[in-house]
Amino acid sequence: QNSGNENPVERDLSLPEVISLALNRNLSLQRSSIQIQLRENTVVAEEAGFDPSLTASAGVTLRYSGDGRDPFWDTGEFSESANAGLNASMTLYRGGEREASLEEVKLNLQASQRDFDRSRQFILFQSVARYLETDLRLKEIDIQTEELASRRENLERIQVDYESEIRIFADVQRQRALVADSERRLAEARRSYESGLYLLKDLLLLPPSTPITLNLDNAVWLEPENIGEPNVSQSLARVFDRSDVEAQRLRLNAAKQGIRIAESGREISVTASASLRTSYSGTSRFGNFGEQFLENQPDASGGISLSIPIFDRKRTETNIAQARLQRDQEELDLADLEQAAETDFRLALLNFNSSKLQLKASQEQLSSAEIALEAEQARFEAGAATLLDVNSLRATRLDAAVSVEESRFDLFVNRLDISFQDGTIESFLLNQLGASIPELE
Repeated sequence: QNSGNENPVERDLSLPEVISLALNRNLSLQRSSIQIQLRENTVVAEEAGFDPSLTASAGVTLRYSGDGRDPFWDTGEFSESANAGLNASMTLYRGGEREASLEEVKLNLQASQRDFDRSRQFILFQSVARYLETDLRLKEIDIQTEELASRRENLERIQVDYESEIRIFADVQRQRALVADSERRLAEARRSYESGLYLLKDLLLLPPSTPITLNLDNAVWLEPENIGEPNVSQSLARVFDRSDVEAQRLRLNAAKQGIRIAESGREISVTASASLRTSYSGTSRFGNFGEQFLENQPDASGGISLSIPIFDRKRTETNIAQARLQRDQEELDLADLEQAAETDFRLALLNFNSSKLQLKASQEQLSSAEIALEAEQARFEAGAATLLDVNSLRATRLDAAVSVEESRFDLFVNRLDISFQDGTIESFLLNQLGASIPELE
């Protein structure tokens, strides 16, 4: 990252580059990736529970002691001892708890992977929407700048006419008010544009001081005629198979395994164990180290133990009740998510269809306003129309021009939202942009 004392290099960002940066650098995706690694580690730990354990131990003791009557340095005797052992154990059966625990953590891992996929789609949607919204604000700046220049030019003309006693003072003040309004609108458009740049850089993890420009040259994919219609029936079918819904189904199955784990508290458990021990003592009658440690003292044992639960102060019953409540909660969450998924899709579809109508109406309004303004300006020059009439049409044309750009933005973003809701946003963008984006392929 650049420090505040450095001059950061300006970056010219195309939409494919923004997508790549977002998917590779976004912090929330990095956190989700860490969660997946933690789940993978948990699976490894559970799988290790099926393996036997083996422990080795060894020890050596040296002792110098007296007879209890004379000083030990006069009558002390030296002795030595050593011991070593191998202990092995393996759980043979635990009421199905180990199998259920392993299945549970595997399901949770798969759920985390599906959640990551959905987070990727959300970041993808956000990055494209913010990029286009920032470009929209830039176009609004151009429109407002052009309108401000036009109103200032009219103010100069009206000022000259007022000094020539052709216009009244109220006309001058009215035009000054319009100039001030354009200055306010332009300042707000610039603020929105700069704010959009900061939000975009935050999403891409770029230093806030980095100057960036947007490169939307030859963006034919953004033209309304190039935005395809969604297949509603296919999209509705996909909604219930998208990543976050599938993740919730996996969590529900994991909760069912939790019930199996709790119920295993009623079952017996079987454990096998084996040990090999040997020792050596320097005062033993068995002789030297080799004879004792390797021939006479080794002791091997093995056995199987059963554990039968009889009374556990209702611990198992409460664990089962909690596990079933957790399953019920996951079922409710799944039903809620499926309901929200279809609702969000239908809202996105409604917004898309509305955007088409709004764009058409805005284009017609702009065309009519430009024709009417041209005619009214001619009448004004001829003295047949008032300045108020001209300014009213100018305001209408300005609003229509802004509305056209906003409707174009809404049309694409709402179509993008449909593909986000049905889980096909990656393929939609690849087809729409016609560019190679490795992160989406």
